[in-house]
Amino acid sequence: MTVTIFGLLIPLVALLILWRGTLVGMLIFVLGCTLMGGSATVILTALGNSSVPPANLALLFLMLRCAAPRHEVHHGFWSAVDANRWLALFVLYGTLGAFVLPRLFAGAIDLTPLRPIPGHGLTYAVPLAFSNQNLTVGVYLFGTLLAAVAATMATGRGDSWRPLAKAAAVIGTVHAGFGIGSVVLAGTPLNIIFSFFRNGFYAQLSHSFEGLSRMTGIFPEAAVFAAYGLVWLVFLAELWLRRVEPRWTGPAALLLLLTLAASTSSTAYLGLGVYTVILALRALAGGGALSANRVVVLALLALAAATAVVAVAVASPQLAERLLGFISELTVDKLDSGSGVQRAFWARQGVDAFWASYGLGVGVGSFRSSSILTAILGSVGIIGSIAFLAMLWRVFMPLRGSTWGQVTDPRVATGAAASWTAIVSLAPASVAAPSPDPGLLWGMMAGIALGLRWLPAPAAAASGYRHETVMQFGHGLAAPRT
Repeated sequence: MTVTIFGLLIPLVALLILWRGTLVGMLIFVLGCTLMGGSATVILTALGNSSVPPANLALLFLMLRCAAPRHEVHHGFWSAVDANRWLALFVLYGTLGAFVLPRLFAGAIDLTPLRPIPGHGLTYAVPLAFSNQNLTVGVYLFGTLLAAVAATMATGRGDSWRPLAKAAAVIGTVHAGFGIGSVVLAGTPLNIIFSFFRNGFYAQLSHSFEGLSRMTGIFPEAAVFAAYGLVWLVFLAELWLRRVEPRWTGPAALLLLLTLAASTSSTAYLGLGVYTVILALRALAGGGALSANRVVVLALLALAAATAVVAVAVASPQLAERLLGFISELTVDKLDSGSGVQRAFWARQGVDAFWASYGLGVGVGSFRSSSILTAILGSVGIIGSIAFLAMLWRVFMPLRGSTWGQVTDPRVATGAAASWTAIVSLAPASVAAPSPDPGLLWGMMAGIALGLRWLPAPAAAASGYRHETVMQFGHGLAAPRT
């Protein structure tokens, strides 16, 4: 086991917050640690040099803060577990299956390992067998559950929405700054800043085309950088749409939008495309889904983007052609490339594993996928898939009025923003995720949504009245639920 400098700094800061800070403060610290997606605090040499990211180490201290010897905290713990019961079922089946299923179906199918062996072909596969990766992914999956439960606890008490909104603006701005810096400072001595953070035992990838570098920030690769940025963009945009700390969330969302648009990442463009369609449908739906002035601002942004593209094409056709070739090579042309063929093969493995295991799954960490959808299907089978879908339903709360319309309560509005974030962030994962683990950040967003919307508001908890509306098909909005 090798401890890095982050393995020393993270506990020091966490202990200070544990001593003097609040539960919400510790949650924000863990959210901030997710920025260091290419870093490692500990490298576990005994488990094939698996890296422990800073956020996962910080999560341990968040759980310590949740375990404080106070009656109300323990009561909140069981409420949070109940709110996340479907995720608990998904994780329980996944972690137990990681030990049992690869042994049960050993040799039944050939699959590409989660950590591919270098030097082999695009469709290289080995017979199914238990490995260290089953243990590693099982632990990460359990961490996602702990993150969701802790986030539900932290946001279920007090006015947590305000510091969360401001922290999101800071995290989004810092992430965009790192992304821009990784391009501007590429090839200069200052690029050592990014190398300092990217110390994890991951495939630290970079890509350039005719001298143009892709944005990676302090993440291992451009796709991961874009997927992470999309999470905060959606959260900040939804907060701004609902007028939650708009002076903080609006500028940060705009900066992230511009950064992702310039990232030349197919993951970013897929996520932005999906979210743009969602916003357009909500705007067309009317009925208070989006306020009129917010629709006008979004329309002006779309017009400004179109004008900028035309202006570049007219002012410098050579630059426009160069940029178009750069984007084409890294997006559309990837489908016919070796990488595209390989990713398609990885995605199909989940379906093959599902049928080979008679719908039970072959265990998390047993194979590498390129889609969280097929990764879940092949790893945890029908049981885990149903549990995950039920969790998505509970997090999104499609029958709640606050999911679709404007609300005056900033607590509920922040929870609705987290609900949309948890759903939209799965769009890039559906074409890029190697494992069935939705991730620590997804778990915290789901937990925030449940803590702010599913659990009763603190002021109303004593009477049992929940300031929320439930939408019923064919009957519009029902009365507030009690």
